[in-house]
Amino acid sequence: MILSDLLRNTHVRLPGDLARVEITSIEEDSRNVVPGSLFVALRGFKTDGHIHIEQALSKGAAAVLAERQVSDNCRICVNPDHDNRGILSLIASRFYDYPWNELITVGITGTNGKTSTARMLHWILEKHNMQSGIMGTIGHLIGGENVDAKMTTPGALITAGMMRKMVGKGDRCSIMEVSSHALSLSRVDDVRFDVALFTNITQDHLDFHQSMEEYLHSKKHLFDLLKNNGISIVGTYADGFPSIDGAVTFGQRENDTYRISDCRAEMGRISFRLQSDGTSVPVEMSIPGKFNIFNAAGALVAAIELGIDPLSASASLKDFPGIPGRFQSVNLGQDFLVAVDYAHTPDALERILKNARELTANRVITVFGAGGDRDSSKRPIMGHIAESIADIVIITSDNPRTEAPDSIISDITAGLSSKTQCRVIVEPDRRAAIRAAISTAETGDVVIIAGKGHEDYQILGKKKTHFDDREEAAAALKEILK
Repeated sequence: MILSDLLRNTHVRLPGDLARVEITSIEEDSRNVVPGSLFVALRGFKTDGHIHIEQALSKGAAAVLAERQVSDNCRICVNPDHDNRGILSLIASRFYDYPWNELITVGITGTNGKTSTARMLHWILEKHNMQSGIMGTIGHLIGGENVDAKMTTPGALITAGMMRKMVGKGDRCSIMEVSSHALSLSRVDDVRFDVALFTNITQDHLDFHQSMEEYLHSKKHLFDLLKNNGISIVGTYADGFPSIDGAVTFGQRENDTYRISDCRAEMGRISFRLQSDGTSVPVEMSIPGKFNIFNAAGALVAAIELGIDPLSASASLKDFPGIPGRFQSVNLGQDFLVAVDYAHTPDALERILKNARELTANRVITVFGAGGDRDSSKRPIMGHIAESIADIVIITSDNPRTEAPDSIISDITAGLSSKTQCRVIVEPDRRAAIRAAISTAETGDVVIIAGKGHEDYQILGKKKTHFDDREEAAAALKEILK
């Protein structure tokens, strides 16, 4: 594509003959530049792409888009708006020819439940011969092939490129988990959705958003990205949901468009009814966790709004296999439940522990920590929640990153009451903490290992090493079951 076509209707002026230069790829990482590339320099949180402009030029970049003049090289053009993230979204959409216009697109945002809702909806659509791609936390799916995910919502270039691949691989639908970071950093500004679904909002990412008001504002931006006649869906089952004009709602209020009732959660099973316009659809699933009732309801509402028969959609979920790292049981024949879950926010931890309390015939034991270099204000809140619900709390490391694990743990224990009735153990070594929990468990107990879920790594400093809570739990169980 000619550079002037990529940058049409922007404020960027192209010097000399640059307007007629043919662009064969767009890159934001100078290491990926090849002859014919347009290199877009982005200001990041840890580095600045402008320092890599010379490297991009030396590798044959046909042109460079910068936010400021860094040299008089004739291949450099400057964005006077100083916002290359926004312009990158625009030119990515043009370069990949707006693939969302050839797909049924569903965007799902919210603090918790995005992955579960997306995977349940994908299951329903596939059961109805609607081949679907996914972009999300535990991995992407394109044409039925798994693709590793480095982040929940990729950057604008990768997003547009992946959706173009979905079209090429025969996917009819695209289901995207849309993070608040992506919405704030213009990663999806030019994507358009047929359905925008909001699950819930609770405290998270305040290191980035600064306030809950700003956090909610970023989430609501998803509804600005609907196609003409696009559908807004809002979960009302948790506090803090936004008021969106004309939105379809689902929850437990009498005036919700879709009302959830008759909720039951047992060991390894949930059931409920979804009522709308005088019809009542029974739903049964062989997965644990009361919170999954709301995730399943969101997926069903999206499927129904896309034209799938309610009873048929519900029947599709009967054999849904569950989601890696979401209340995922580790069972080697022991007489107590061990489950791994991604819960890493106050609300998610509270919900998973309350579900454990409802399921247990004895005690609740939990292992959890908090990520380093992230919102520290939620740490004492999580400590208080854990001690309020669990009988035994083992506080450990999560992904400490560049923070000292002991400092993170101190923030968590600051939320504990001096009169706490639960037993609190501090064990910074996550492997040892998991073994302590499982060796302590007795018949009828529920052990919740929270925080990392599907992740198979731990970040210590800037180094990522292999670590999987599910593997560690299985290894600990093997030891005690010898």
